[in-house]
Amino acid sequence: MEIGSILDEARAIAGQGASIPALRCMLLLFVLLGAAAWRHRRPGLSLLFLTLGSTLGLSYWLIQTVSPLGLGTDPRLTRDWAQAGVNAFAEPREGGFVWGTEAERSLVSTLAALRLPLPFVHHFPQIAAFLGLFLLVALPAVLIKNKTTGALTAALAIGGGLWPGVSPYDALLLRPSLLLVLGAGSAVVLVLARQRRVRRWFGDHALFLLVPFALAAADRSAIALMVVSILLTPPLRSALRRISPSPDRARIAEAWLLFFVAGGSGLFWWTPPRTLPGFSEATGVNEALQKPLDWLSLNVPPGDLILTSPTYSAAVAAFSGRRVLVPPPDGGEGSIELREPFRRARLRDSTLQGAPIARLADAFSLGYLLLGPGEPSPPVRADEESPDEPRLKLTLVYSDLEDFRVFRLVKK
Repeated sequence: MEIGSILDEARAIAGQGASIPALRCMLLLFVLLGAAAWRHRRPGLSLLFLTLGSTLGLSYWLIQTVSPLGLGTDPRLTRDWAQAGVNAFAEPREGGFVWGTEAERSLVSTLAALRLPLPFVHHFPQIAAFLGLFLLVALPAVLIKNKTTGALTAALAIGGGLWPGVSPYDALLLRPSLLLVLGAGSAVVLVLARQRRVRRWFGDHALFLLVPFALAAADRSAIALMVVSILLTPPLRSALRRISPSPDRARIAEAWLLFFVAGGSGLFWWTPPRTLPGFSEATGVNEALQKPLDWLSLNVPPGDLILTSPTYSAAVAAFSGRRVLVPPPDGGEGSIELREPFRRARLRDSTLQGAPIARLADAFSLGYLLLGPGEPSPPVRADEESPDEPRLKLTLVYSDLEDFRVFRLVKK
């Protein structure tokens, strides 16, 4: 069986509402096994169980996303994905996805500009979330000298921290560039960790606390609370050891702490359809729209411009990799500022009237018109109806049962 069909079956199962209680039962089992292993002096095995449970919980949700997260639902992410598509295919490579605008700068658009496979770029937020989980597990074990304390710190971090219902993965999915901040901070601390004076000044445990400070500044909610959780874990374990009458009682208290944290916060109660804007829209593919976009990507030269309504502009740029004349709907702060709006509007109006102005079409490199369901086709105009200014004609080159149509601008 091919990997694609296996993933499709897994998505079909995960998409059923009845699978969520089954997921939580599985996560609870891993939490119980992790707490039991900690109780029996097996911190490494305990961390392994909790890591497996976290991987299962993260995979359950992330496997459901099949289209770019936030496309069409978040203005900033919509522009990022549109720019990424243009960076991957369009010519010239400079400039924004809307003709005559500045390029949108983001991590995903930079990856696309490097000509990495576009499916990889589209799924990079999910990859960033998994790498974030890996860093939460690996960094405490590497940086904290006491390996048992390091295992407890990692277990509490991947369990969700000390605040119920808190998970850092929403922020990583919406802003995958935070992973670079975490990676850079980790590299700095790894270098500092080799300096004895620095270790002596910060202490064996506190050194690790410097790792995600930049993340805390970049995100004021879940990740910031996760940082505080990591901050508190080493002194919390020391306090439990001091107040417990025996080491065995201290281990029991730590096992209960693991159980309540992993079972009462983080991935156990994480529900992206409620907490992650655009998640539900990313779990499906608009197959009706995808067909004309695939046609555009295969048949339209990389340097040609496509005119379509604001509804389809971002999707055209993101999936066909061709620049558009009209931007997506205004997203408020950071919205696109157009150059030559009057000439742009005149070209659009003349094209929808069935007689594109030749000199404007050449100036903008406009070559195609995409219309969606319910949008009227341009009228067929006789040559004698055309004004003195040279005009082009529209030739239907694509249509389908969903009423998507593509017209090519050609000389009369």
